[in-house]
Amino acid sequence: MGVDLLGAAAMEADAALDRLGSSESGLLPEEATRRLAAVGPNAVISHGARPLQVLWRQLRNPLLILLAAAAIVSVLVGEHADAGIILVIVCLSVGLGFVNEYRSEKAVEELHSSIRHTAVTTWGGRPPPST
Repeated sequence: MGVDLLGAAAMEADAALDRLGSSESGLLPEEATRRLAAVGPNAVISHGARPLQVLWRQLRNPLLILLAAAAIVSVLVGEHADAGIILVIVCLSVGLGFVNEYRSEKAVEELHSSIRHTAVTTWGGRPPPST
């Protein structure tokens, strides 16, 4: 029954409505109520910027893991200066990446909160009942 956004955009209107099990007059009220109960409201939800998730994404970067392993190997073979340099590079990379990604997520969150989240719909040719 479902269709992705790009697929729907490439279809003729009648084909998209048919694929979604709808019509120009909208869903029948019973079907709309059933779908609302089954999948919940059709709402865009922002996940919010979470610092620990951003930090975790920075720390699981494969290149940084490789550099951390190189620092450990450097310590084991007695190259403490090399290990220190590598760890400084890792810390700077994680720090800068964290700041940039967190600021980007906060900007997206602000943009999301400034957009209008309403749409005009019909159920069986009439506006849906107020919820």
